[in-house]
Amino acid sequence: MKHVGMLKTTGTKVIIAYRTIPSDALSSLVIDRDAMRPFEEDIVEGLLESKDGQDSFEFAHILGRHKMPLEDSPNAIVQDQATSVQGVSVLEHLHTNGKLLKQATENVMVTEEGADAVQLDKLNEMIAKQKGVDIHGLAIQPDTTAQGTSGKNEAKLMLARAERLEKKMLVLRERAYELDPDLKPKKGRPKKQTEEA
Repeated sequence: MKHVGMLKTTGTKVIIAYRTIPSDALSSLVIDRDAMRPFEEDIVEGLLESKDGQDSFEFAHILGRHKMPLEDSPNAIVQDQATSVQGVSVLEHLHTNGKLLKQATENVMVTEEGADAVQLDKLNEMIAKQKGVDIHGLAIQPDTTAQGTSGKNEAKLMLARAERLEKKMLVLRERAYELDPDLKPKKGRPKKQTEEA
């Protein structure tokens, strides 16, 4: 599996979000696999194992395209952000919750299945040589797995979010009717009110 590795110094298993950082080609951003909460792990690992995740050059691009399902968060501010049109991307969620760790590329061992472990800095040098750029050029490469335009992807995400919110709205409405049946609209036409003379 691509985008997986471990830190040389501690043996911590990580997911490599960015191979290099635009302003610092000798650093990467990684996610500590054991530091994620269960719902974060479900989302991130699912994206990692997906075809898009495995085809991407930088896994962070996939994390940035998918929204974190935080509509049921106990934090009202997070809930409002999650249900807004923009939503909260998985990448943004990981960043704001301190889950993206800056690591020197020489400290990250890439441990893809079927291949010998290799230091990320050495792998970056090999990739840069193949692409005919220096390692600084790797950080600004476009995502190689982009299918369609970003507008189309955003539209799909909005529709999926709208469907989730619609289902949630129906459930909440039914719960409200169970708590107070008088709130439930009556079927048929409303009775005419007669004017008193």
